[in-house]
Amino acid sequence: MIVTAHQPNFLLAASIITKIRASDALILLDEVQYTKNGWTNRNRLPDDRWLTVPVEKHCAFKAINRVRIGQPEKDWRKPLVNDLLTTWPGAVTERICGEIMRPYGLLVGLNVAILDIVLGELTPDVQVAFQSHLEGGHTVPAVSDDREALKPISYRIAHMVAELGGDVYLSGPSGKKYLSEEPFAQRGIAVEYWEHSGDNPCALSLIAQ
Repeated sequence: MIVTAHQPNFLLAASIITKIRASDALILLDEVQYTKNGWTNRNRLPDDRWLTVPVEKHCAFKAINRVRIGQPEKDWRKPLVNDLLTTWPGAVTERICGEIMRPYGLLVGLNVAILDIVLGELTPDVQVAFQSHLEGGHTVPAVSDDREALKPISYRIAHMVAELGGDVYLSGPSGKKYLSEEPFAQRGIAVEYWEHSGDNPCALSLIAQ
């Protein structure tokens, strides 16, 4: 059984979707720390303009599942929905836009609702589990340049993969920089690294093909 993991980002990128397609189960890392300038609350249109869900101030380094959607004075939902419908018209985009128009309080609520739609279209058989629902999944740092400081992440991920009955962990290419394979080997779990080829637009581009 192949297990992969990723943050519940806003409109996952194609490289993440293809990694999930190659897996049997997905762990949504909803308790890793939110960081600004990442992809948790934003994505890009093909013309490189940003699609952004505003978040509350001072949310950096909170767990992703505690980050609240911001309430700016200027409406952000309708312009975002219009950009999506113009770029990727169709029934799936309309369903996603329906979720964007709902008054979600937490960013993770919106992102997971959208992810359910996307995975239902692109990889309906994948099993989804939340980090926060697994024993090994308590909060871990999202980024660090210190390999030793990040070592606990490897133990926690290995623990979660084992909980799901996985015998292979499929990491993204960045895992080569920080992942320790030791705790996986201790549990009889092989580690493989996914390499995406080609362009890397958001998931709606795959549905539109």
